[in-house]
Amino acid sequence: MKNIKEIIIAILVLILLGVVFYLSKLNKENNLYKQDILNEKVALEKDLDLAIQDLTANQQQNIAITKDFNQANDKLKVIRTQLEKSKKEVTALKSRLTSSEENSFKALQTLRAALEGVKINNQLLFKSLDSIKTLNDSLMVTIAVTKSELNAEKLQSKELALKLSEATKIQISNVEVFAVEEKKSGEFKTTNRYKDANGIQVNYNILNNKALTNAECDVFYILKNSDGLIVKSNGEFLYKDVLKKFTDGTRLILNGETMPISDVISLKDVPLSKGTYTLEFYSNDALLSKESFVLKSSFLGVF
Repeated sequence: MKNIKEIIIAILVLILLGVVFYLSKLNKENNLYKQDILNEKVALEKDLDLAIQDLTANQQQNIAITKDFNQANDKLKVIRTQLEKSKKEVTALKSRLTSSEENSFKALQTLRAALEGVKINNQLLFKSLDSIKTLNDSLMVTIAVTKSELNAEKLQSKELALKLSEATKIQISNVEVFAVEEKKSGEFKTTNRYKDANGIQVNYNILNNKALTNAECDVFYILKNSDGLIVKSNGEFLYKDVLKKFTDGTRLILNGETMPISDVISLKDVPLSKGTYTLEFYSNDALLSKESFVLKSSFLGVF
């Protein structure tokens, strides 16, 4: 008798040590997962800060380019006005020459001197135009480079947004789904008979994610029969910009830690039949899980 007690005690001690070891291992893995999430969040914050700095610099450069273009445009307007003035002066000189009755060299030299003055002024204007053209060419190169940089920043921003989206997605594990019968007392009893089932019990864990601390989260349940048709619809939710019908759902406030969730989907007054049913779990941006269960026609499980 004493030996049996010692054996039982030894077995209990071994079981206890096994449980302690398992919990220690689980806690270590959980801490490592938390640290990975924190490291990813810090790295993501740094990437976002760098992206904001680059975009700010590009914005300031764009403002400077716009200012240079406006100044060049103002100069072009002045030159255009002066060229129009020179054209009128040359036209007037031609009119004087045509209508003049004087045949002296002095009168002709006076007109030629006036024409030379106009030509010199035009040459200065043309040099100004060349200078502006060179400036515009330089600005066009700068714009092309800036556009390329902005396209790269846009691509990087999309990648960062995707990483941020992935980092803030909820994940679930240890999903259990089974039919239940709610008694008049309010007690729920597991069943696999379609005539008795009036609810679906769901149990799952929402995995820890520090990026979702104090975040509000909706989980939607969609129950489908063996034909893939939704059994019961209680409304619609927006899934990837498309409205999708759901059977039931729950709203949660996450705390950043692993959260065990237990929920019952009511199927009262919903006609069921024997066959395989599938329950899909959705957030607004992802299919979280898909679990199946079978309803039969008798207690013995015969279809």
